[in-house]
Formats: sequence, C-alpha cells, structure tokens
Amino acid sequence: MPPFIDMNKCSGCSICDRVCPLDVIHFDHEKKSPIVKYPDECWHCGSCRLECPTAAIKIMFSPEMIY
Repeated sequence: MPPFIDMNKCSGCSICDRVCPLDVIHFDHEKKSPIVKYPDECWHCGSCRLECPTAAIKIMFSPEMIY
C-alpha cells in the first residue's frame, strides 16, 4: 500500500518529495501539497514518514507484507 498523507497535518514543506528515493511522492508547487504519484513503485522504506516534521505521513502494510 502506498504512503498516506494526512493533508490536515501537512505543512507543505516538500521534504517528503526530496527524500523519497524513488520519486513516489511528487510535490505540486501550485497547490503547495504532496501527491503520491507512483503508489505502486513505493518500497515502503519509510524515509518520507521519518523525515516529515509534522508526522503527516503513515505507511500502511497489507497483511501479505506482514506475514
């Protein structure tokens, strides 16, 4: 499952876009918000979640990924 961005918590800093190693998250400069542009490409590395200063990003794991 792709990262989930809580837009109510997001400050629009664009750090998630800069730290994603696969360019899964794209920052829309016009709307000043991140977009999960390539959800199927996510490695679930967690760098976006770890670097988010407002804790706006969650990574959900499907049952298949856990077991």
